[in-house]
Amino acid sequence: MAATTVAAFFGLPAAAATVGKINQDYATRCVAPAAEFHKVNPWILKGILQVESSFNALAVNRNLNGSLDVGIGQMNSIHFKELSGHGIAPSDLLDPCIGTYVAAWHLAKQLKAYGNTWFAIGAYHSATPYYNSRYQALVYNALVGMEAVAGPRLRVPPMNRGSTTTGRAVKFGSAALNSSDIVAISQ
Repeated sequence: MAATTVAAFFGLPAAAATVGKINQDYATRCVAPAAEFHKVNPWILKGILQVESSFNALAVNRNLNGSLDVGIGQMNSIHFKELSGHGIAPSDLLDPCIGTYVAAWHLAKQLKAYGNTWFAIGAYHSATPYYNSRYQALVYNALVGMEAVAGPRLRVPPMNRGSTTTGRAVKFGSAALNSSDIVAISQ
């Protein structure tokens, strides 16, 4: 499927991904429909998009391992082959709506694999326990910042495990994240 066909399918203007940072309102207008379509919590999806790109649909980052993260949901290039089977090219991910639908699809895959849990939310980024826990805290803090959940922000461990004293994932203590928190988040 050509990029214009994908854009037309989602009802997007042809110039949706112009040079420069796209307005946040425009970039997030597809959160609710994408979340509904893929049956994921829209607040969780919005929190992920905040963490991944600060809602910058044109974000492209090269990782130390040589892979790329593209678009509002920072979809990693390891998923490009699977996405091409759905008619989505890497450049399509620069469109905020397509990128949001793909992020919702990826989150739905994690929820299917790990259940309605914070581990599944962390698995959007990594299933490795340390990085998963770190990502959980980042998303939770984004939700606190959006006032979607009440509570204190969590301490986020450093990206480099070697920077911690124990090298283990941080335990959240009294602010532990659990499955019921996900369904309790206001929609």
